[in-house]
Amino acid sequence: MLIWLREQGTELGRCTQSHLDEWIDSGSTTRYSARGFVEWCRKNRHIGKGLEIAVREKQSHVRPTGEDERWAVSRRLMRDDSLAIEDRFAGLLVLLYAQPLTVVSQLPVTAVIVEGPKTSLRLGDTPLLLPEPLDTIARRLLARRRGHTTTGTTSDSLWLFPGAFAGQPLSHHHLRRRLNRLGIYSRPGRTSALMGLSTQLPAAVLTELLGISPETATAWSGGNWARYAAELQGRPHPAG
Repeated sequence: MLIWLREQGTELGRCTQSHLDEWIDSGSTTRYSARGFVEWCRKNRHIGKGLEIAVREKQSHVRPTGEDERWAVSRRLMRDDSLAIEDRFAGLLVLLYAQPLTVVSQLPVTAVIVEGPKTSLRLGDTPLLLPEPLDTIARRLLARRRGHTTTGTTSDSLWLFPGAFAGQPLSHHHLRRRLNRLGIYSRPGRTSALMGLSTQLPAAVLTELLGISPETATAWSGGNWARYAAELQGRPHPAG
């Protein structure tokens, strides 16, 4: 970590949370083992208060968010203009479309497609048409990224969620913390969304619109991917 900081032209005492997030994201999972070192540095005032390396999320069984709770939080994100629009849009992508934060944080501005009154979002091969009010939230977020400076940037951002470093997207660790403050937890929320979506859409549609892998989509829907994919090939492909 110290070598990486020097390469960035930063001393340990000037290390920020964005530096830590960027360092974690740019290397292997072994970097999480530096958590103890960061805690020691914080306690001994070598770095600022509140800086930390989050505990690595374990890939174990997750209890899904309750359906009533998921929709209650989603309605708040849709209606509450006092919340940061970045958090609203990111949270809704998790709770409604089962998107992982590693994907959400890396979305470019070109993922939002505005065609007249219609607004779509490209998550998979076919753009997903966004309903109201999610389309309005997407347009507002896009407008902030084009022609306006954002925190940590000095020009138009290429990312819907720009990070503190110029030209870099927001760390998914940082985005997770922001959503956690709103009571939104990625894995339980995604699990609940997948449970709901899999009862409404075939596996192939989940893959085509949401970018979910065929294996994951099939596992959740219990459908026959091969048969449906064959049927899909015989249909006119939606305009992208």
